[in-house]
Amino acid sequence: MRIVTLPGSLRKGSYNRRLLGLAIAELEKLGAEIEAVDLCDHPLPLYDGDLEDDKGVPDEAWTLKSKIAASHGIVIACPEYNAGVPGVFKNVIDWTSRGGSNPWAGKVVGLMGASAGLWGTTRMMPHLRDIMTMLGCLIIPQQISVPQAAKVWNEAGEMTDEKLPGRVERFIGAFVATVQNHAREELSGSGD
Repeated sequence: MRIVTLPGSLRKGSYNRRLLGLAIAELEKLGAEIEAVDLCDHPLPLYDGDLEDDKGVPDEAWTLKSKIAASHGIVIACPEYNAGVPGVFKNVIDWTSRGGSNPWAGKVVGLMGASAGLWGTTRMMPHLRDIMTMLGCLIIPQQISVPQAAKVWNEAGEMTDEKLPGRVERFIGAFVATVQNHAREELSGSGD
């Protein structure tokens, strides 16, 4: 079982990177092979149709596309910016859906998010869910939204919320079960 983890933020101290760390620990316990993608390692220009027509899809987008295509599922931890999907993550989605192939189609996706605000990522999640559904992903119904993330992790980066690890464990359990069921359906041919 190959799982890609994607943060929706570039910031090194991102709450969403910390949230992904909890998810990765649970995935490792369940024996998953993990490709932890750092978007800082794959810089992309802003999507521009003229740029694509002139130079094609950037090499870094092809690298991300290949990682996504080779996976059985993707866990995304994305912050909420102004009640929506951050531009940097939407740009990744836009570039990776270009080039005549869509690596997202048929992938099981789990959505998580943490933000400093009172709403967490509850306003952004439906938007991201719509985007991923349009790309052909199978999004699990469970999701995690962490509000007031500055109170969940202290300044040293240590977690102070005793309930969050259990929430992530249940979320990853549901995600992995869905990935496994989806893989069985594809093998048996009943997924058509």
